Amino acid sequence: MNIEKTNKSVLFIETEESMFDYKTTAFDDFFNNIERVKGEQKALKLIYKNQYDAIVSDMSVNVEDGVTFMKQIKEMKPQQIIFTLVATKDEGNIGALIDAGIHSFVLEPEQFEQALQTIAGF
Repeated sequence: MNIEKTNKSVLFIETEESMFDYKTTAFDDFFNNIERVKGEQKALKLIYKNQYDAIVSDMSVNVEDGVTFMKQIKEMKPQQIIFTLVATKDEGNIGALIDAGIHSFVLEPEQFEQALQTIAGF
């Protein structure tokens, strides 16, 4: 799949304990406008103040807390497009995300850039 760089704005919510390489340059390869934030409170402030074409959240560490947080974002902005990245070990926990209308990728760390490419083409 060959995806051209999009002009979409993306907020990436990361964690320091992530299984995924959030410092990758893949974001820059696919998106022109990327904001990265650590922590739910900082993310909520940005989401409240700004409009993003998509939000990408790393949920490779704590899926249960992440589900609650993603639902909070959906309540605040029901039309917001949200993608979550979930480690394969937590695949059984994504039903609540799907029910809330949140797109989820279940992947291993080496599939991270491929997931970003798919998101860019969405």
